[in-house]
Amino acid sequence: MTVTELTPARTAQVVEDRWVPVRAGILNVWRYYDEVFEFHRGRLLLRGPNGSGKSKVLELLLPYLLDASLKPSRLSTFGGTERTMHWNLMGDGTAGATRVGYVWIEFRHSGGRWFTCGARLQATVHTKNVTAAYFTTESRVDTPDGIRLSGESGQPLTKAQLAEELGTSGTVHESADAYRTVVRRTLYRGLNEQRYDSLLTALRQLRTPKLSERLDPGLLSELLSSALPPLGEGEIHEIAEGFERLDRQREELRLLDRDVAEADRLAARQRGYAQRVLRAAAAAVTSAGHTLDSLAAEVRTKREALKDAEGELDAATVRLAEEESQELALAAQIEGLKESEAYQAGGELHRLRTEAQAAHEAAARLRDQAGAAARASSAKEELAALAQDGARTAAALADRARGEARRAAERAGLLGVHEESARAAAHDARAELMDGPDGEAAGAPPGGPDGEEDVRRARELLRAAVSSRAAQIREVRAGAAEHHEAINRRATAERDRDGARDDLAAARAAHDEAERLRDERARDLATALAEWAGGCTQLQLDPGEAADLADRFEQADELVGAARTAAAVRYAAREQHLTGLRDRLVAERAGLTKERERLNDRTVLEPPAPP
Repeated sequence: MTVTELTPARTAQVVEDRWVPVRAGILNVWRYYDEVFEFHRGRLLLRGPNGSGKSKVLELLLPYLLDASLKPSRLSTFGGTERTMHWNLMGDGTAGATRVGYVWIEFRHSGGRWFTCGARLQATVHTKNVTAAYFTTESRVDTPDGIRLSGESGQPLTKAQLAEELGTSGTVHESADAYRTVVRRTLYRGLNEQRYDSLLTALRQLRTPKLSERLDPGLLSELLSSALPPLGEGEIHEIAEGFERLDRQREELRLLDRDVAEADRLAARQRGYAQRVLRAAAAAVTSAGHTLDSLAAEVRTKREALKDAEGELDAATVRLAEEESQELALAAQIEGLKESEAYQAGGELHRLRTEAQAAHEAAARLRDQAGAAARASSAKEELAALAQDGARTAAALADRARGEARRAAERAGLLGVHEESARAAAHDARAELMDGPDGEAAGAPPGGPDGEEDVRRARELLRAAVSSRAAQIREVRAGAAEHHEAINRRATAERDRDGARDDLAAARAAHDEAERLRDERARDLATALAEWAGGCTQLQLDPGEAADLADRFEQADELVGAARTAAAVRYAAREQHLTGLRDRLVAERAGLTKERERLNDRTVLEPPAPP
């Protein structure tokens, strides 16, 4: 077996702040009497045929000197239990009852310090146990200023001699655990016991012979995975917290996305709802406004009609007053005429004339009867006397009628007409009374042309008086008819006035009702706007201000538009912030995912450099 120094293709630099193996040695173990192996820049290449002891070097040196465990499964490169440390010392034809040997490895630090760790192994044929004494020192082995592990005759040192040889530069440890702790703290200061065990497990797995000839990626991955050091509580807690943070951030992102979607959907619904509410409110107010306008127009029309009716009523009142005054004047005139003696005399005149005529006719009949009775028989004197008495009575009646007629004519102012007619009637009566059977007058002059002319004049006067009175009566009747017509017009005007007043009252009531409805609708709209503004969680609206703008649609639209714009800006900023946060979290998650994949790909974690 030879040791060959490799010439690298490029210059390698010693890693700073790390311990580098420099030499290793086997003294009186297995077939090695006193063998020293020199490392080149921390690497050792062993070449030789099968059975030359390459694997035995690994079994005796590494990782045994780091592990300090004599278990066969941890010593054998194949993982078997048939080759023990007792066999390495006493087996394969070894002579003698007891055998002592040493194995050691030397490390150098970049700061110029040295560290050597090793084990003194002792076995006997009387037992299968091996006694191991572990030591560590800051001195080198087999150097002028170092220590020696064998005596002058080449015999390995006893445990007491070893302790004496080490002196103050090293220590022979009481137990394997103490030795292992010193090695771990010196060579791998940053590793705890758990990670140190993982490192040793990885070394045992990687020293398996002919690993490259039957390379199985799955088996290799399994070996490297099993060699990975278990994570410490801190790392596990940190990674768990990282994953929890990722989960929380992922959940927060999901919730934020959901909130954004909900906010968008809510904003769309609220926008539509607000538009519908405002549209309905505006429609109601607009309808109320149109109704108010129509009622106002109707009120104006009714007011104009009322003014016209009041004008007509005033005119009718004036006409009625004039008609009433005229009626009163006519009534007074009629009453005056009726109370006048002429009217009364005219009324009595016709009656008296009729009575006088009847009396004349009765007197004529009586005269005829008396004359006939006087001519027929004197025996009828009594009848004649009676006739004379009747004549006298008729004459008295005629005289009384003439007196009454005269008095009536005086009262009516027609005394002259009455006298003329009386003279004519008297003339006719005398003519008839005085005409005898032979046609001669009885003691009275016959009537001449003057008498007839007087009668004619009297009749004309009477006719003129009657015509005048008839004209006056017609005028009175016409005035009475006009009076009744004026009364009818006044009643019609009063009815029109009452109807106009009723229409005005109805129009005022409708106007008041429209104003009341408008006020109620405005209050309802203000209440609805205040409730809607108070219920808006996304739009920041003042309910009082929104209620005050219930009857000012443009300003209400501007207020809602400003709130919507502010909400949109706020949500845009929040969305931008959330998007940036999500991008950062996604990038962080991607980096953590890559880190996890990188850690999964690495089968062996390089320990940090010891100080």
